[in-house]
Amino acid sequence: MPTTPRLRTSALILAGMLACAGCSTAIPRPPEAVGDGFPGTCLPSEVSWPSDFLEALPGESEATGGTIVGLRLEWVDSDFAWRLRSADTREDKFGERVDDPSFGRESLVDVRTLEVIATGETELTEAEQQMNGDSAYSAAQLSGETYPSPLIVEMARVMEDGSPVWRLTLCDTATNELTVTTLN
Repeated sequence: MPTTPRLRTSALILAGMLACAGCSTAIPRPPEAVGDGFPGTCLPSEVSWPSDFLEALPGESEATGGTIVGLRLEWVDSDFAWRLRSADTREDKFGERVDDPSFGRESLVDVRTLEVIATGETELTEAEQQMNGDSAYSAAQLSGETYPSPLIVEMARVMEDGSPVWRLTLCDTATNELTVTTLN
């Protein structure tokens, strides 16, 4: 049976759609420094505070693949968003799990609803791959974050003296002053 150009075009479009079924929306690169681009304040209206959502998010949202290993408040497209980094599970072409501790997921989520704006794969740093010690939720609880101030604007796993630690950046919501602290 001969194929028509219309049938071939339809088949190509369908093949392209199926191939991209698992594609994710591209995530913009993060700003160079915490707070870059903030519109004069570090306090979005109706923001979800990290110490309130970090415990439940890994099991309830497609924003994370597993354990949260990083968080940053960013000004993206004239609005605030949380950039979340998490461990994730890599699968081979047969759907079998592949052990790859460097494989992660990075997502931008709405600060109010925590709905996913964009998500994609990322490579985790050495510190992010080592989750011994406090979880992101525990670190947030220990940070001193309380409403209305200070607000956690970044949680990053970093290496310090050969061990992974949490580096937290908090913002005084009245003065917009940033302070950095480290939790072992």
